[in-house]
Amino acid sequence: MQTKIKGLIFDLDGTLTLTQQFHYQALHEVFKEYGIDYTQKEDQEKYSGKGSKYTCEQVLKAAGKNSSPEEIEACAAKKKAAYDRIISGSEIMPVKGVKEFLTLARDAGLKMIVATGNKLEATKTILQKAGIKGFFNMIISQLDVKNQKPAPDLFLAAAEKMGLAPDECIIFEDAVNGVAAAKAGNIKCIAITTGSPAEELLKAGAWETVPDYNDPKLKNIF
Repeated sequence: MQTKIKGLIFDLDGTLTLTQQFHYQALHEVFKEYGIDYTQKEDQEKYSGKGSKYTCEQVLKAAGKNSSPEEIEACAAKKKAAYDRIISGSEIMPVKGVKEFLTLARDAGLKMIVATGNKLEATKTILQKAGIKGFFNMIISQLDVKNQKPAPDLFLAAAEKMGLAPDECIIFEDAVNGVAAAKAGNIKCIAITTGSPAEELLKAGAWETVPDYNDPKLKNIF
């Protein structure tokens, strides 16, 4: 790895914490009300990280339901309520080795930021419950940019917020959409294989894949 890396950009769900399934659970619950069987495969391959409004709009459209903007907003609100209920009542586990890795990164003087499609307050709750909130004084969420993943806007904004050029950063992601966003922004991406197979992440443009933060390959960052 190049030695000029100065900042690390982290996705949240599935990358720092094992929480991506909570988004799926909430969406599955909501779409069931509409008579739609929303699958986990569909969630991972098509909609992960794209935001609730987009997902509601596209899934309802694919099911032949011509929904108004107000109905789409209502669907997204239902998803948020279900998701907030799920995370508030669930134990939040960090990805294996992440606390030790974040400690090494902090001690090495690297800047760190969370860049997530999740809402800001939900992000803070998850980081707090996972015991890693103290590592991050910078968070950027979907509301801070116009275009969601696989557009690169979120990651480019994260680099800018840290005061760094894109080539001074490494992105950590777990979803194909997120890896594609990193590639679109011309930022190196290490993909965590918590949700998708390594071959799919590499095909999407990941520079490297690791199962978790204990992988010896990550030591080269420091």
